[in-house]
Amino acid sequence: MKYTILLLFIGIFLIVIPINNSTPDQNGTNPGCEPCHSFEDGIVSASATDLQVQISVSGTSGDVAGELVDAFGTVVAVNNGTSSNPFTLTAPGPGTYIVNAGNKSPLKWDSASVSITITDVGEISLNPTQFMLYDNYPNPFNPSTTIRYSIPEASFTTLIVYDALGNNVSSLVNETKSAGTFKVIFDATNLSSGIYYYTLQSGSITETKKMILTK
Repeated sequence: MKYTILLLFIGIFLIVIPINNSTPDQNGTNPGCEPCHSFEDGIVSASATDLQVQISVSGTSGDVAGELVDAFGTVVAVNNGTSSNPFTLTAPGPGTYIVNAGNKSPLKWDSASVSITITDVGEISLNPTQFMLYDNYPNPFNPSTTIRYSIPEASFTTLIVYDALGNNVSSLVNETKSAGTFKVIFDATNLSSGIYYYTLQSGSITETKKMILTK
């Protein structure tokens, strides 16, 4: 009897998992969770303002999810579930991206139907309202990568790259900057492969992110 009950329990458990899967699997060039999610062309729309990509999923009042995929099939930004529709993802830099997105009610997803080209962002072309350190792009990289950051008001700003041991390997910014969005190129030609960290400090605010150099 115990053996029979265990089999029934396992069978029910396996059925329940896909039914309650609220978001598409986020995996770049092959999104969605088949067969629990079915493809429906045209339910996703998107628009870009600078690096901000607004994504909308039609035909649902439930939670939605989505991702940005670069030209190499790498997921560069993702939201695994949100009640906001439309919602926004931030691209790491200029380029052409594919939006994969889906919803729970019904279980649908759409991919490759929306391609977004994001134009370059020059210094002080935006009027940021908050401090922001963006993910470097590309990442992993070899030998150089672009780091973008936004500061809402003029202040003394530093952007420093550290190795995994905490050693300062490059001071990219060390000056007073006006409010705006900026970019800087980090050239790691003379450095060895490994994990590095870049820290932005502007006024009293500090943020650190990780990047990977592969040679």
